[in-house]
Amino acid sequence: MRPLFSLLTLGSLALSIHAADTPVSGKFTGDGKEAKLAFASARKGDDFDGKPTTVLILSEKDHGTDKRAASKAAFGDFGCALVITILADGKIIGCEVAHTAHKMIGFSSVGTTMMSDFKSAEGKLSGKIKTDGEKTFFKQKWEVDIAFEVKAP
Repeated sequence: MRPLFSLLTLGSLALSIHAADTPVSGKFTGDGKEAKLAFASARKGDDFDGKPTTVLILSEKDHGTDKRAASKAAFGDFGCALVITILADGKIIGCEVAHTAHKMIGFSSVGTTMMSDFKSAEGKLSGKIKTDGEKTFFKQKWEVDIAFEVKAP
């Protein structure tokens, strides 16, 4: 009976840790359909104007081991996804949008998303990414209002 209790206790603990450790929360919609971004990672990006960048990949499907995850996510290979390029202070300098509800999956929308509450501490990056309401790109509507926390690259 003792091993069964231990297994049940460990299983419950693992479920509660997983539920509390969601890397992405909030809303990402395309033409009114909501995406469930469940996976997040941060990778070192190419320098921009002599400054280091980080690429955040937020997707519906697990992209964790793919070396080309950023480019594949931008074209819908991991379901709906956002690929956000930031500077060290959290300023967004790149935004690739891929939503399966769109006829044209994968487009760049620079200047439409803003970062707030950005933190880089204890080996983690966190913040909130938001558009100012619904945006339209070539007759495709989209909106984002999410919070994220990922391991720093």
